[in-house]
Amino acid sequence: MVAGNGRCFARTSDGSAPVAIMSTSGVTMSLVVVYDKGAVSPIDILQRVPVPLIVVLADSKHAQRMRPLFAESCRAVHDLADGDLLAKLGRYRLTGIQTFSEPMLPSTSALATALGLPFHDATVVGLLTRKDAQRQRLRDTGVDKTVSVTLTDADEWDAAVAQIGLPVVIKPTSGVSSRNTVLVDSVDTGRELIGPILGEEGSVVVEEYLSGISVPEPWGDYVSVETVVQHGDVLHVAVTGKLRLAPPFRECGQFWPAMLSPAVHSDVLALADGAVKSLGVVSGILHIEIKLTPTGPRIIEVNGRVGGFIPELARHAAGIDLIDVGARIACGEHVELPPVEPDRVYFQFTTPAPVEEGVVTAVCRKGDLSDIPGLVGYTPLVRRGDAVGGFGTTDLNLVSVEAADHDALVPVIDMIMDRIEFEFQFDGRRVARSARDLVYNTLKRNR
Repeated sequence: MVAGNGRCFARTSDGSAPVAIMSTSGVTMSLVVVYDKGAVSPIDILQRVPVPLIVVLADSKHAQRMRPLFAESCRAVHDLADGDLLAKLGRYRLTGIQTFSEPMLPSTSALATALGLPFHDATVVGLLTRKDAQRQRLRDTGVDKTVSVTLTDADEWDAAVAQIGLPVVIKPTSGVSSRNTVLVDSVDTGRELIGPILGEEGSVVVEEYLSGISVPEPWGDYVSVETVVQHGDVLHVAVTGKLRLAPPFRECGQFWPAMLSPAVHSDVLALADGAVKSLGVVSGILHIEIKLTPTGPRIIEVNGRVGGFIPELARHAAGIDLIDVGARIACGEHVELPPVEPDRVYFQFTTPAPVEEGVVTAVCRKGDLSDIPGLVGYTPLVRRGDAVGGFGTTDLNLVSVEAADHDALVPVIDMIMDRIEFEFQFDGRRVARSARDLVYNTLKRNR
């Protein structure tokens, strides 16, 4: 950990134990973490949060499966659905509350209010988690003019298209991981899709599709801004470059630094500044997605939590532990961050699951990538027998590499896409798919 005058920005990435945050009276304080599946794994939470933890579990199957793991190391584990939760939490000396899961933001806000702990208030959480409310606020404050309409009935589809024009994007009013997010370029296609999506979601946003600038393969036409806010002070830690999206809107690669001219970089940060102020965020870490269009950058969406796999990228590229940073901000510390000035390109690739629903029957292993230049790490995220697929982002693995520059990275990306292969069972058929097949939707290869 780097410290000075009682302030710190991150603990080291060498695996050393974090220094516990103490109250002014010397009493060790506790941080409440409201947990469900999200941008940070349970292992990272346990290893990198520098405060004794009290974990509150969502009632999802995933969260409940994590109970034994959290119980081994945390001060206590409770359930969000427990009627006596507030009384139980009131027994501890609590210094802050945090969540790394976007669906848990409303519950975390409600708990924070009841416990008298700092966190996004209900209004800010509504703007961060409801895509219709966020779009409206950004329009009202002049930050982004993207046109959108909220639909709760399929009969409203034709009127929405008449107002916005085609193409449009349909997305859940509240959703994560690109779930049920589709691009529609014809009225008839939209009529077929809108009913089933509304049946699952109840409410959707239909918004104008933001056409991106022309970029060569394999680069994407959008970026994300990783932002730390402390008592209204905004620091954009880094701009994250992206690979092209896998259809329909699934992310598969990101890197520091992004490939932006100084002028575009400045415009992106100015837009991110405006979004933070528009939404009223006082403290926390944000992940702001921005489309690069021929008329300038436009907001895709603002997420009220750290981005997926961004903490690993930040540790690798800059020695910054954003999980540690987020916990310290939640506990009231002032956090100082160094400038991010990588002298190489740090890249992550995540293999997207197929859109078809199926079961994993064979997985890619680290040994399959042993000859990849600059390979830093490989993390499998699924096992044989896991169900995958559907309209959303499900990652099969995480590959981390480094390269001298962006040009040197291009052939490495090609090698990664060709070396990675998974096998799936679809309706009794076994199908082998390379990462290239899954990203570029090439022809299926049957075994």
